[in-house]
Amino acid sequence: MDADTPFLPQEIVTNILKRLPVKSLIRLRCVCKEWKNLIKTPSFIADHLQHHRDKNPLLIWHRGEGPRRRRLQMLDYKLRVLEVLPSPLVSKRATIVGSSNGLLCLICYHKFPSLPFLLLWNPATREAREVPQPVNSINDDFGVGFGFSPSVNDYKIVISGATWFLGDEDIRVEVYSLSTRSWKEIKVGNFGGVGFYYLPPVTANGAIFWFGYKPGEKEGRYDWIIISFDIAMEVFSLIPLPALLDFGSLETLTVYENKLAILSRAVIGNYESFVIDLWVMEEGTVASGERWDWSKVCSISTSSDMVPRCIWLDEIVCEVDHQPKHDKTALCLLNLNTLKVENFATFGYACSISVASNHVESLVPIGNIHLQEP
Repeated sequence: MDADTPFLPQEIVTNILKRLPVKSLIRLRCVCKEWKNLIKTPSFIADHLQHHRDKNPLLIWHRGEGPRRRRLQMLDYKLRVLEVLPSPLVSKRATIVGSSNGLLCLICYHKFPSLPFLLLWNPATREAREVPQPVNSINDDFGVGFGFSPSVNDYKIVISGATWFLGDEDIRVEVYSLSTRSWKEIKVGNFGGVGFYYLPPVTANGAIFWFGYKPGEKEGRYDWIIISFDIAMEVFSLIPLPALLDFGSLETLTVYENKLAILSRAVIGNYESFVIDLWVMEEGTVASGERWDWSKVCSISTSSDMVPRCIWLDEIVCEVDHQPKHDKTALCLLNLNTLKVENFATFGYACSISVASNHVESLVPIGNIHLQEP
C-alpha cells in the first residue's frame, strides 16, 4: 500500500460503523465487499445492537380511522413521532404478539377462508418472512408469545392451541425456533384450569410472561396469575402476583431493568385522584421459601386519569384518552426520578393504542441467526 494512501485500522472502522443507524449501514454495504461482509457478521450485529440500546425508541402500534387502520410509529428519545412504513406482507388486520431485539412477531389476518399466519418482521431492515403454519390453528393472540434467549442464542415463538390449560392431554403447545426454522410439540404439565388473559405478553431475561387466571378458593371464582415460559428450557411455570397489589386496579405487564414488572393504576374516591404503582419482581428463593419476590419501586399520585402502558427509558408511558373537542390522543411521560409528568407526545388524531413497548432498531436478520463469519 502507498504510504500516502489514507488508511484507518479495522478496529476504528468497526467502531465508527457500529454507531451509525441501520438505514445508513444498509446503504454502506454497497461501498465495498469488506464493509458488506463486516456488517452482516454476528459479532458486528451484536455490538451494534448493544451500542444502540441506550437510545431505543418507543414502539407504538395503534388502530385509527380510515384506510390505514393499523399504523406503526416510533417515538424517539427526542420525542419525535416517526412513521414506519409497513412491510407488504403486513395485512391491515394484524396483531403484534412480541418484540425482541428489533424483530417483531405478528399474527396477520386475511379475508375468509384464508387462515391467519405468523409473520416475523424487522422494520429497520424492511425484511419480513412468513412463518410456516403450526399444526394447531392460529385463531387469535391468546397463548402466543415471542422472545429471545441469550443462553441458547435463539428466538422462539410459542403458541397454545387453546385459551385454557385444561390438563395434561387436553391441549398442544408448539414452539418455533428461528435457528432451526421448525416447529416442535412440547409437553405442558399439569396446569388444569389456568387460562391466558387477552393482554399482550412481555419478554424479559429469557422468558415470556402473560397475565392469566387460575381457579380460586371459592367455586366459580378465578384469581389473577402470571404464566411464564422459559424460552431456553421450554417449560411453563406460574408466578403469583404481589400480595399487596389491589386486585381491583388496572394492571399492565412491563419490563424494568430487564426484569418483569407490573404497572397498576388505582382510583381514589369518586375518580378524584389516581395512584400509579410500579412493582418489580426479583427471582430467587427468599426467606418465606417463595421463588418469586415482588417489591414496590415507586408510587405516584396524579389528578389526571392516565392509563400506564409501559416503561421507556426512565419514564412511565401513560395513555391519556382524547378529548372529544380536540379529537387527539396523547401520551404523557411520568419521570421515575422526579415522579412528575415532564413530557407529552401528542398524535394529530384519535387512535386506540394496541401496543406500546421498548424497541431497538437492529440488523438482526429474519433468517437463520447462526450466520457464518466471512
